[in-house]
Amino acid sequence: MPALDIRGCLDDSPTFRKRIQSHEESINNFELSLKTLIKLTRSQVDLSSTYSQQQCELAREFMSFAHAQDDPIVAQALEKFGKSITEVEKSRNMLNTHVVDTFITPLDLFVKNTVAPIKELRKKFEKSSDEVDSALSRYMSKKPRDPTLQESAKELADARKLFYKSYMEYVSKLNDIEAKKKVDYMENVLAYMYTESAFHHQGYEILKDLEPYMRDLTGLLHDSRQRYEEDEQEGLLYQKIVEEVAKNAAEEYNPMQTVKSESTANPHKSGYLFERKHGRVYQSWSRKYYSIFDGELICTTRNPKTSSKDEDGSNTYNLRVCSVKLTDAYDRRFCFELISPNRILVLQAENEQDMNEWVSSIRTASQQALNSDNTPRYTQQSPNLRKAAIEASSNAKNEVGDDNRESLKKLRMIPGNDRCADCGVKDPEWACTNLGIIVCIECSGIHRSLGVHVSKVRSVILDKWESDTVQVMLCLGNNIGNSIYEESVPIDMESFRINPDSTRGDRDLWIIEKYVKRSFVKPSELDQENLDKAFWNAVVAQDFETSLRRLAQGAHVDYKNPDDGLKTALHKVVQENHQVVVEFLLQRLSDINQQDENGWTALHYAASNNNVRLVLALLKRHAKPDIQDASNRTALDIAVDCQSVQAVTALRLFAFDKQHNSSPSSSLDFGFREAMSSFKHLHSERPSLGTSHSAVDLSQTELMVEKSDGILHDDQNSKLLSAEK
Repeated sequence: MPALDIRGCLDDSPTFRKRIQSHEESINNFELSLKTLIKLTRSQVDLSSTYSQQQCELAREFMSFAHAQDDPIVAQALEKFGKSITEVEKSRNMLNTHVVDTFITPLDLFVKNTVAPIKELRKKFEKSSDEVDSALSRYMSKKPRDPTLQESAKELADARKLFYKSYMEYVSKLNDIEAKKKVDYMENVLAYMYTESAFHHQGYEILKDLEPYMRDLTGLLHDSRQRYEEDEQEGLLYQKIVEEVAKNAAEEYNPMQTVKSESTANPHKSGYLFERKHGRVYQSWSRKYYSIFDGELICTTRNPKTSSKDEDGSNTYNLRVCSVKLTDAYDRRFCFELISPNRILVLQAENEQDMNEWVSSIRTASQQALNSDNTPRYTQQSPNLRKAAIEASSNAKNEVGDDNRESLKKLRMIPGNDRCADCGVKDPEWACTNLGIIVCIECSGIHRSLGVHVSKVRSVILDKWESDTVQVMLCLGNNIGNSIYEESVPIDMESFRINPDSTRGDRDLWIIEKYVKRSFVKPSELDQENLDKAFWNAVVAQDFETSLRRLAQGAHVDYKNPDDGLKTALHKVVQENHQVVVEFLLQRLSDINQQDENGWTALHYAASNNNVRLVLALLKRHAKPDIQDASNRTALDIAVDCQSVQAVTALRLFAFDKQHNSSPSSSLDFGFREAMSSFKHLHSERPSLGTSHSAVDLSQTELMVEKSDGILHDDQNSKLLSAEK
């Protein structure tokens, strides 16, 4: 609204009065708007403060939940998220404070000190206006010879003087408020918007820093979900097998059914037994779980009762100082006594065979404990979360044997593996299996983003490891990897070398230069043909360091040697049964279906050598069993001709399951898991679910399923070979 011309006060025209009235209405509306804004903003600050308190409680709950987690990845993620939310809420509290200081308080003062006083000036103006009108009326009503005419004129002059003074003061104040509406008020609004912008920008920066970590965590969770789905498939498969056995052999669950067992002395036997409790009035029996471990008999209860001291926790009996004997002195069947220096423990088995097995197993374990006094005693698991995660990963996985667990421990003790191969942080826990190095979680996220053709990332603690993969890692290590990929770092790039405190961007730049562009690898002096041949010879000689160096220099992993029947390095090492070297090549995405001059693939060579582990490893990596050689023979035909019994069985099993499963992924899971369970322990006793008669023998289960499906097994392989011929 345009400003009022103060000279209009002298004329005091009706038009000028209307303009003043318009300004008065505008200021009234402005005052109402200010009061509404102040009320709404205060309500907003109150709601924001309440919301911020709830967010802070959420963050504290995240961090509290993180401290109770055994998984270090989950704990670290929740800790980061909780701290980030806390930082955002600190910014929100600053926003609320600034809104009060730069918007609410100034506007409140503006209403009180600027807008409110205009009402008093208006009253004063209206009063002086009325007084002028009255004085003028009295003056104009006087007759020419009235003796009070001069007095009335003086009164009118004084009234006009006060009127014009208050008039101009009032108009000036109206103009002042109108100007401040454009300046002071808008400055406060602008300060509010700047405060809002600063808060949202700061919150964005806090959450933006989390984005790379969240992407890495997404990959880790994807891998965890895949592991969970694999374990779930194994569980469903086992459930299916048990259901089939239950249909065909219900007597397996009958405790009176006698099952033939090759050995009754199992020094690590476990299962449920009934224990006799001594009472003052009558004797009772309770069911408890017993296990033999490292020369001790350990007793635990399935549902410990906190109200009873006897039922709480576990009891341990040192078998070095105990003896066991059969007894029929009680009113129950199948009882035996464990005699220790402190008490006589009376136990009851389900049947006679189980009783004899327990007695024999306890005697065997006692004798072994006496012969080996250095055997470590049973200890409870460490409460340390990181240590617990390592122990759980090493001990809970049935696929990883004792030797493999020891190898994983040795992997971290290789020189250079105690620090990240890229940034140097201590105690890294992630491995790049195709590079042979160990890195930290921050660098592993960048390696994962490069793709599996550059770097395959696995957790040293959480993932399942095949023994061949571990052996490949033991042959390399961070020192060897850096001697290859950092052999020739330019002087101008030394300033870009990363450390534990480097940012995500710096890590990304260094790792891409190191492994994708291979800028720091010393170039080879050989031409491409000789470089490929040098790589081929190094692989055949099982020289992992030279092989990795040649690959880093640009050698082709699928080079076909014209001097050896166009065999690739994979053909040659499979032919020579070098399983660890095969894993080295498969980790580097060697083409598994390449054919030599005779049309043979790596699977043909594995089948001809009757190496069932290599057959299964190649099938698991998507080797095609239907590829024919120059004589139109598949790998199965080669195995039959060579009378490779185990290879025939594995290939038949894979072909059968592929035929009966519509989903290729489920086919691979079923075929490989069953084959591995059948052939991974070729020269040892096949594993079973346990010796208790309440469980089902896995070896018998697999045999029943294989018979029911028409799959020939050990004693039928000769018939299979003759049938194929």
